[in-house]
Amino acid sequence: MKNRILIIDDTIPLLEEITDILKMEEYEVETANDAYEGMRKVATTLPDLIITDVLMPEINGFQFIEKIRSLDKHKHIPIIVLSAQASKENIDKAKEVKADLYLKKPCSADELIYSIESLLNKSS
Repeated sequence: MKNRILIIDDTIPLLEEITDILKMEEYEVETANDAYEGMRKVATTLPDLIITDVLMPEINGFQFIEKIRSLDKHKHIPIIVLSAQASKENIDKAKEVKADLYLKKPCSADELIYSIESLLNKSS
């Protein structure tokens, strides 16, 4: 059985594109359009890896990561930040909240798959 990946992004076309890429690689994919929905999906689907955007309504990606990292049950889940906002400040903030990796949008499908596989192999 392939791993379950949760993608959180409020840009629906991008969410669908990433979902299609991951399903072609035979991953189970769950999606959420915002951090609140993302937190519910983490609790109910127990993903093996999370991909999140930074800029989202109400709760941003960094706040979402802080929340996940504060929960013993979920703090081990690898998290990739996938954002067009790749400033040094944002990359530093991602490290501060303990994101595992920061990828700049757009990234290639190969780069995304390689990053996911590296993190999943490291965590198993």
